[in-house]
Amino acid sequence: MNKLKLNSSSITFLPILVCIPIAYELFINFHIGGIELFKEFIISAFNPKINNEIIFTLVKRLNETIFIAFFSWLISIIFGVIFGILSSEIFYKILNLPIFLKRFLNLFLTFIRSIHEIIWGLILMQIYGINFSIGIIAICIPYVAINAKVFSEQIENINLKTIESIKQINGIKSSTLITLVWAPVIETFKNFGLYRLECAIRSTAVLGLFGVGGIGTSIFLSFQTLNFRELWTYLWGLAFLIIISKKLLKRFNLSNTSKNLLTSFVIALFCISLFSLSFFVYFIFNKNAIPFNSINNLLISNVNFISYDFLKLLLETIVLCLLSTGIAISFPPLFILIFNNKIGITIIRIISFLFRLIPPPVLILILLMFNDPSISLAAITLGLHNAAITSKLLLANLHNQDNKQYIAMKSLGVAKRSSWLYGLFVKQANSYLAYCAYRSDIIIRETAILGVIGSVGLGWQLQESLTSFAWEEVIVILFAYSSIAIIGELINGKIKINLT
Repeated sequence: MNKLKLNSSSITFLPILVCIPIAYELFINFHIGGIELFKEFIISAFNPKINNEIIFTLVKRLNETIFIAFFSWLISIIFGVIFGILSSEIFYKILNLPIFLKRFLNLFLTFIRSIHEIIWGLILMQIYGINFSIGIIAICIPYVAINAKVFSEQIENINLKTIESIKQINGIKSSTLITLVWAPVIETFKNFGLYRLECAIRSTAVLGLFGVGGIGTSIFLSFQTLNFRELWTYLWGLAFLIIISKKLLKRFNLSNTSKNLLTSFVIALFCISLFSLSFFVYFIFNKNAIPFNSINNLLISNVNFISYDFLKLLLETIVLCLLSTGIAISFPPLFILIFNNKIGITIIRIISFLFRLIPPPVLILILLMFNDPSISLAAITLGLHNAAITSKLLLANLHNQDNKQYIAMKSLGVAKRSSWLYGLFVKQANSYLAYCAYRSDIIIRETAILGVIGSVGLGWQLQESLTSFAWEEVIVILFAYSSIAIIGELINGKIKINLT
């Protein structure tokens, strides 16, 4: 008897099985009361509200969004480069510093990277109140660590023999370091750093839903009043901003500008350092800040917070990660396989764009119109949002791929779907799964957002603990989230190595 063999192609479709428990829970929790509201929401997308007051508010909110996103992006890139160099092995080999400093720094960066910017934002808002500066700092904290990791990985690819050769001729250490890291830093900035600006815009929009400012604040206020026409005006404004930023960044050319770029980098570094120092002084000496004695409270607390209920919420968060990841992996190839024609692909592109455009907190609030809060509702929301992102990548890769084998199979009479599966998708399966493994790291971090809004998992408990200023509970939740994210990152790292 032949054994069932799994390959990369079949593994991409296997996670669709998570839809069975999700569909069942959504069905039993379904209520018809919000269908009319949902219909109104969909119709309003084609009839947004446009008048002088709305346009004025839209422009004002977009300006706030650009300001927060740009400064958080610029700060995170500059400090990402600095910490990327400091956390690379090359830095310690050139300057002959003890390697344990690198391990300590990497541990610190891993922790702050594992916590989503929304969590950092909620914590800072609880301590310092609502301020647009909170948005900049909340985004910068994880973004600096994420950027540092990427820059460090590229710097590590430098040939170690080059370092030894420079050492033998007694080259100046600081000059050697700058000379060696400059090329990989610039290349990484072109390939990754510019993309992070779009991510910063999206993060600013999501943070705005919690009152920080920007377009997200207007989106949430419009949703609260069920003014869907106004809501779609702001959503289309956000879409316009994202599209324009992508077009401008594609035209941004860094070739033959190394000298000017170095000067700009030094000036920006000086300005951002002063800017960051002023922020640090302001927040440290702010008299309105709530006293923070969490570590001491945690050590002397007699509250048995880590109980059955806490472990249940922890398990809910892990299940939410797995279900969302399953949807994000399996939906794109499945729907492209089923609707494999020009009209079908066009519809998939439009739907995926809308799911990328609508922030997950707004999406789950819309679904809550006709469904009760549950893990399945949070999973379908987070899964669809990330499936829209993975589908964009998959469609782009399939479009750029050589399709001679696909055409040959069709000409031999092979069914269209089979030709697509074996002639096109098989070649993309490994790289697609590798990207999904990377995407699952982000999904793990994003469970916090859905937890806060959807009242499930650790996100719900985090909101309760922050509201009651139970900082010892907040610290436990942070370490729980961080542990899940770090373990997931290690597992996904092994998967990506095996697939590439």
